[in-house]
Parts: sequence; C-alpha cells; structure tokens
Amino acid sequence: MSPANPEAGVLGGVLFLVPARGGSVRIPGKNLREVAGIPLVGHAVRQARVAANAIPGGPHAVVCSTDDPEIAACARDWGAEVPFDRPASLATADTVSVDVAVHALDTLAAAGRTYRALVLVQPTSPLTIPADLVAAVARFDGDPDHAPMASVTPTHPAAWHVAGTPGPLEPAADRADHMLTGAFYVIAPDELKRERLFVASGRTAAFVVPPDRSVDVDEPLDLVVAEALARARPVRTLTVGAHEVGTGGCLVIAEAGVNHNGDLALAHRLVDAAADAGADVVKFQTFAPERLASAGAPTAEYQRAAGIAGDGQQEMLTRLALADEAWPALREHAEKRGIIFLSSPFDEASAHLLERVGVPAFKVGSGELTNHPFLASLARIGRPLLVSTGMATMSEVAAALDVVARNGDVPVALFHCVSSYPAQPADANLRAIDSMRAAFGVPVGWSCHTDGIDLGIAAAARGADLVEKHLTLDRSMPGPDHGASLEPDAFAAMVRGIRHATSSLGSGRKIPVAAERDVALVARRSLYWAAELPLGAAIRADDLVALRPGSGMAPAERDRLVGRTVRRAVHAGHAVERDDIAAAADGIS
Repeated sequence: MSPANPEAGVLGGVLFLVPARGGSVRIPGKNLREVAGIPLVGHAVRQARVAANAIPGGPHAVVCSTDDPEIAACARDWGAEVPFDRPASLATADTVSVDVAVHALDTLAAAGRTYRALVLVQPTSPLTIPADLVAAVARFDGDPDHAPMASVTPTHPAAWHVAGTPGPLEPAADRADHMLTGAFYVIAPDELKRERLFVASGRTAAFVVPPDRSVDVDEPLDLVVAEALARARPVRTLTVGAHEVGTGGCLVIAEAGVNHNGDLALAHRLVDAAADAGADVVKFQTFAPERLASAGAPTAEYQRAAGIAGDGQQEMLTRLALADEAWPALREHAEKRGIIFLSSPFDEASAHLLERVGVPAFKVGSGELTNHPFLASLARIGRPLLVSTGMATMSEVAAALDVVARNGDVPVALFHCVSSYPAQPADANLRAIDSMRAAFGVPVGWSCHTDGIDLGIAAAARGADLVEKHLTLDRSMPGPDHGASLEPDAFAAMVRGIRHATSSLGSGRKIPVAAERDVALVARRSLYWAAELPLGAAIRADDLVALRPGSGMAPAERDRLVGRTVRRAVHAGHAVERDDIAAAADGIS
C-alpha cells in the first residue's frame, strides 16, 4: 500500500479528493452555493485541509477535481490544489465518483504522486467535521486489512413503506438501521482501481455520523436545512475576566487604543471614562514602533486626514507608544475601577509583556489576521483570543482559526469589522455576524468604526456577543483615531442602548409577560348577551356581542355556542357565563 517513489516527496500520504463539477440539474451552480457564508466546495476543502494537518504520516494532499474555472478558483482560495482539469467526459450528470477518483489517482501517479489512502470528500455534505475524517482515516490505518470506510447515519427507528401502488403504509420488514450518506469514503487506491467500487458488500466498514452532520445537499430544500442546522450548532464560549462570552450577553469594550496620544496621564483618564460610561472592558494597544512598521511605511489616508500628513507610520507610532512600565499601572487602575484591562499586542515581545501584566485575553487587530506566525505565537501563550476580521474574506478567517487550533486550540471570539475610518453604515453588513457564528461555532461581535452609536446598538440587537467602539475624551484632539471615536457621554449612551437591546432579546418564545395582564383585562373582549333569552332558547349569533373587559368567555368561542340552548334565562348586557349554556349533545361543554 505504500508508494514506492520517495523522490516524489510523497511517501505514505493521504489524498483528500474533493470532486466538484460545474453542472447541476436540481441546484444550478450547486458547488458554489453557500451554507453559513461558505461555498459548498469551500466547506469540503476546509474539512480536508484541517484533517490533513491532524493526520500523522504524509505529507498529504488536498486536491479538487473540477471542470469549472470558478470552482477551481474557489477551491484554491480555500487551500486546495487544482493540478489538472477534469475532462468533459467526466463532467456529465451520469459520471460516477469512482471514475472521477480513478482519473485523479492516475493523473497524479503519472506525476510521481502516489498515496496510501484516498479520502473522497463530497462538497454536498457541508456539515461534516474534520474530526470525522481524522477518525475514519485512523480506523482505516489501524485495520490490518485496510477495509474501506463509508459514512453512514442512523435512520428513523420506525421505518415504514408503502405496500402496493397506491397502498397502505406498513412497517418495513427488513429496515436498515443506518443509511449511506455519501459524505466521505476512505479506501486504498489500489483497491479502488481494481474493484471500481467505494462500497463493497461484506467488506466496507460503516463510519457512523450523527444526523445533524449528515445533510446531503441534493435539492434546494437541503440548503435550507443545512443552513438551519449550521446556525443551531452550539457556540464554544470563552471567559474574559468574570464574563462568559457567548452565553447571551454582550461584552462592551471601550477601545482607548492610542487615543492617549502617548500621554500616560491621559491614558489613565480614559480608564476612568470607560468605567464611568459602563463599559465592561477598557482596551489599549501595545507595540514597539520599530517591530511594527518599517522605516518607510506610509500612513493611511484617514490618518493623514487626521493631521499626520507627511509622517511615516514609524514616526507616528513613536509618538503614540507608551513605555513598558505604563501597563501594570493601567491594569491596576482598571481593576480598582471594576473594569477589565486588555490591550492588543502587535509583536511577540509586547504579547509576553502583557502576559506578565496579567491580561485575561489578547485582542488581535484586523491587520494581524493574516500574520499566521504571530497568531501561532499568541495561541501558544494559552490565553483566549479576540480576533478582528476587518479586510478579510471568510477563507482568510478560516485559515486564521485553523492556525490557532493547531497551536494550542485556545478559545476564540471573532469581531466582524469594516476597516474604514469612519466606516459607512451601508458597508456594515451586520448579517456577517450571523454567518461567521454559524460557520465557525464561536462567539462573534462587532468592532464598530461607523460614526455615532446606532450600529453598536443594532449589532447588539442582532445578538452580537461583543461590541467594541473607540473612546476618546475629545474628538477634536490631534491623532489618528479621535475622529472615529465617541466622547464619554455618547459612549455611555451607546452602552445604555446596548444593555436595553440585549435585555430585550428574550427567549424567542412568543408568550405574554406578567406586565401585560392588566392591559389584557381592559383591552381584550368577552362575550355578552345582546338580548333577553328565556330558559331553553336556542342561541343565535345575533344574541352574542363582544365587549370589554376581557374577563369572561373569549369571542373566539362564539361559534361553539351558536345552536346550543340556555339552561336559564339570561339578560341583555350581562356577561356570558358557562353555567348559562346547556351541555352539548356530544357532552362537550
């Protein structure tokens, strides 16, 4: 089973093959349709790539077989190789997966690339998790006979079938306990070429996957189901100080950043302002200018517009940096004011300084999302990470999370963010908060760079787990971020709005609350007699009228009373009582 071409550099590896043709009869463009903001082919590639990083041996390969240039570009974006074009003869609706897989194996073998196992990962199963693939390969490797593996899921325990056409439903005589999902297969390449089967009776072993990870997207409704299941998956919470993020509240972060202008006294005033405004966290930025920007790095347009024209980044940062000894005092001050102290490190030395200071988590700025070595070093320290995602695509966010997972797997929260200062509300795209939470199963918040307080409150009303906003003592001060910040009174108003929005979200169950009871009594109606009726009279619709208050029989019961008889004389203007009505012939009162 082991390849015999060590010069090729692939000895004993696993080939993860993602088959994704361009055509689809039932769902046009299916493999590029999104679930939780990620194209189906992107889901499959990421599942394979994460699994490949976790499996011993190798090196392994993640390859997409497609005939479609757009799918190929998407697969590459998510980390797959597309080393060949699938021929048109293997891109029809009648093409079977075995032929696609054998073509891929033969094409790669011609280039000297052979593998101990093939894992076919179908894009139509977006809820598969990498751990399933890792476990299936482990079972395959651990089996002396290398029996093939196929994903299955439990069926409903009471399977029924139709007897005849048409005919009555009857219990299935020989129902199966599991059904094949087709989400993934593991097989030895030589066996697949020889037998031309992924599933061989009596030989292929079942790998059981729960139903909530077994949706097969074949019809449009399947996309709806997959999306709903993705959004229903539990979120991995994390702790910041005394706050459990991801459990329904909203952590409010006052981003003091560099709005102290390099003045330690001003930094301490920002701590007080954050605490007075009701924020949960005050956050700064910790960096060494020479470790952050090169000597020739230019400033951004918004920074030049804030009065830093002609200055390079390094010169600007030098004016904004605080000395190392400032941070313990700021943390102690925040602690005394009952507010959490955080800072964003921009280099490893600054991260270790903040570790010694005792920050409970690291905030990671948007500019560091693609700085994978730095993310890895932060993850290895072992504290939770709060990661901003401005300027990023979903594939870049996924890649960053995968780096963290490989280097300590610390808890992570994400911030949706628009890295423009100020950002325009039309660019905010707050629905991305929901998409990232569904895609990655972590708390997601909003790092707000828009003017005003509206979008911070709107994000909280959508269920954002965190909201971050710049805080300044005076927006007219010189410096890069003051103009896109809130002054203390406005920040306090935003916090109040966020607290109200968060508390208003409730359970989602539509039920009356206690405060509505008195109003229901006076606002709703009851049935009253509109006419005098003698004992035994039949009740007509005109004999009943709906009037306030709502303390008696509801008008919704009127039609049940029409045609019944009264068991005693009743008087116009009196409320209808149940004892007024004779029992129905069927005994239903």
